[in-house]
Amino acid sequence: MKFRINTKRMGLWLSVVLCAAMLGACSKQEEGSSAATEKPTAASVQPSADTSKASVKPTADSTPSPAASAAPTAVPTIPAKPVKDGPLTIQYVGNSCFFMTFPDGTTIITDPYPHTYDQQFGPAPEMDVDAMSISHSHADHSPGAKQFKGNPLRLLPALMKEPIQVGGVEVTGFNSKHVANMGDNEIFIFRYGDLKIVHMGETDKIESPEARAAVKDADVVLAYAGGYGADTIKNAVRFKELYEMGVKVLIPQHFSNNPDMIFYGGPTIDQVLADVPKGITIVKQDEFVVTKEMKQQFVQLTSMKMD
Repeated sequence: MKFRINTKRMGLWLSVVLCAAMLGACSKQEEGSSAATEKPTAASVQPSADTSKASVKPTADSTPSPAASAAPTAVPTIPAKPVKDGPLTIQYVGNSCFFMTFPDGTTIITDPYPHTYDQQFGPAPEMDVDAMSISHSHADHSPGAKQFKGNPLRLLPALMKEPIQVGGVEVTGFNSKHVANMGDNEIFIFRYGDLKIVHMGETDKIESPEARAAVKDADVVLAYAGGYGADTIKNAVRFKELYEMGVKVLIPQHFSNNPDMIFYGGPTIDQVLADVPKGITIVKQDEFVVTKEMKQQFVQLTSMKMD
């Protein structure tokens, strides 16, 4: 009788243990199934920080300013165009902005400004160009995001570690200081054959030996003619020095285009002309044609009309 009782108790105990084991196995299987079929949440599919940064496409608003943009690994170039054997011409838009057309048809615009400055400088440029040079990132030297037709090459200071070819034009740059120590400024030099044009940007001096050697004997210098107080080199001194460096033609830029709206204390064109050294011929033109036969002169360009 005692043996039978122990056997029943043992059987009952084994049954309890077996049921417990089966219940545990079922619970684990349900948990695995639930994890496999559960829909992912936004957090569960969020990429890592590095992946997210690499995959985001910049927009017009998120694109850094020209001065902040890093130089690309490859220097951009524009292939040479078939030679048209036309003239090399310079037209003035306003402020520090010039429109240059080279003999092979290559077109380059310098320091284009946005439409917010139309009253001070005249209508902002919107033409189709091959490239634009930007001496520094101040608002009056940088165009709007979609201002120009096509996709012109932007020649930024960060790119100018070595010459860049734009059609038949070789473009080089030299770092300088913005007038009144307001940051950096790039001096651009455009060479086509044996012709050399210099755009000073917004600097009142050419300091580095390399830059001075490059500017020496230039055919044309688009010369800064503004003023930022007593520390700015006077136009009379600057113009005289440039002529002594062998420059043939000076064309002023960055003065007050609208005499009724003086821009940062800059002189009017009449005040600029009063500082031209004695003995230098002053001419006024709508468009200037660059040749090797030019004599030393000071050229006042009227602002071109925008269609």
